[in-house]
Amino acid sequence: MKLTELFTQPDPDFGKAMTALLEHFHHSDDSQAPYQRGSFTHQLDQSCMPAIGISPRDYLARLTTLVPGASHLTSPRYMGHMTAPLPAFTAELSRLLVMLNQNPMKMESSRLLSFLEREVLAKLHRLVYREDDAFYAAHMHAKDAALGVMTSGGTIANVTALWLARNRACGDNLFALAEQGYRGAVILGSRLMHYSFDKGMDLLGLGARSLWRLDTDEHNRLSLAALEQALQQCREQKLKVLALVGVAGSTDFGSVDPLPELAAIARREQIHFHVDAAWGGPTLFSPRYQGLLTGIEHADTVTLDGHKQLLVPLGTGMLLCRQPDLMMTVKREAPYAIRATSFDQGRFTLEGTRPANALYLDAAFQMLGQQGYAQLIDANYDRARRMAALIDASPAFELMSAPVMNLLSYRCIPSHLQGQEPDVATNEEINLFNVALQKAQRAEGHSFVSRTQRAVSRYGEQPLTLLRAVLLNPLIEEADIRALLDDQVRLGNQIASQLFE
Repeated sequence: MKLTELFTQPDPDFGKAMTALLEHFHHSDDSQAPYQRGSFTHQLDQSCMPAIGISPRDYLARLTTLVPGASHLTSPRYMGHMTAPLPAFTAELSRLLVMLNQNPMKMESSRLLSFLEREVLAKLHRLVYREDDAFYAAHMHAKDAALGVMTSGGTIANVTALWLARNRACGDNLFALAEQGYRGAVILGSRLMHYSFDKGMDLLGLGARSLWRLDTDEHNRLSLAALEQALQQCREQKLKVLALVGVAGSTDFGSVDPLPELAAIARREQIHFHVDAAWGGPTLFSPRYQGLLTGIEHADTVTLDGHKQLLVPLGTGMLLCRQPDLMMTVKREAPYAIRATSFDQGRFTLEGTRPANALYLDAAFQMLGQQGYAQLIDANYDRARRMAALIDASPAFELMSAPVMNLLSYRCIPSHLQGQEPDVATNEEINLFNVALQKAQRAEGHSFVSRTQRAVSRYGEQPLTLLRAVLLNPLIEEADIRALLDDQVRLGNQIASQLFE
């Protein structure tokens, strides 16, 4: 095959083979290629590129050895991470998007899709902030306004929010704070804030010690008493609070901070109020559960993450701004690309070149609609409550918090400790047991949950190893939940005999 033919002649056999490969993959689980690091590194140990390119047929042979080792995220018994299974239409839409290869940082490299991005952001803005028709008619396609920006994920959206908050307070010069009489600057939020905020503080030159992770209450929400105490400390130490962060769907518990109270405090103190709703934002689609996010409409900025409960591919994040002119505080231009007089979204984004992933959201919004999202949210949240009931009813498990959304944290209890009130020493035993159990379940590959380490109020400040289930896949049935828990009991009995006898 001539080199130019790779650009001009699609191979229909290649496409058919890819479809077959995906079909086979989606009907298997991780036990087909168990997680074995040594095996994987041995399989992929070539550091030299081939001198001469191989044919598509030969590359297919390579793919048949690689794909089975990928994680089976679409399996209804894979309940471990916040990565959604995708609607079937995504495959062909992805082909279109990749081959169009548009870059919406610049109108000249995306044309109409630049405006599609603005329309998608307006739909999400309306979901959160509920402004009227006149507001969106005025601002959706205004040149010097932005209802938000697309990012490659929730991390960049959160970092962008900190960037905005910093620039609102002192421009791009932290030394200006000293001129205002401050000795430093901090960000306030709960200890359950996402780790992306640590990254953001590093990038802004403020460092980890300027990120104050405050205590949570018995419901894993930011403690208002702890917040008021921190604000008093900031006043006494002459520290500028750049932003107050509220969490709407923590990664460990699915908990939601008291958003109305946080909004009122932020307004009183004249602090930028950011809500990280990367996980919980789509709850707003559900009439049954949207009350969990009351108060989010008062946030200055809100992070959403498409690859979670919006059910679109990885690399699709959003930061929404309540005020359309807020993005002006980070506006940047370049003479060869993003000019001051343009409509280019690249003026406001931390990233330059990026794919036109707004097309995925547009397709999902059009084909699922608000009602479809509401049905999916309701079903997943109901599944979490059913799983919690099964866990609560079994002496082999301990539920660590009542489900708020569709995340569950719990732990498995070895048989010789069941029915006892754990102390510090027995909690350490249970920690070791749950680490071993989670690793064994991952290695076996028939079912999966992730794990975390957190303190919970009933046991004080002692770090506990918790199993973490994510009920995101719409194909999960009660039989899958029961099978996953049965796997844990079976493996747990084996592990207990090795660890404790």
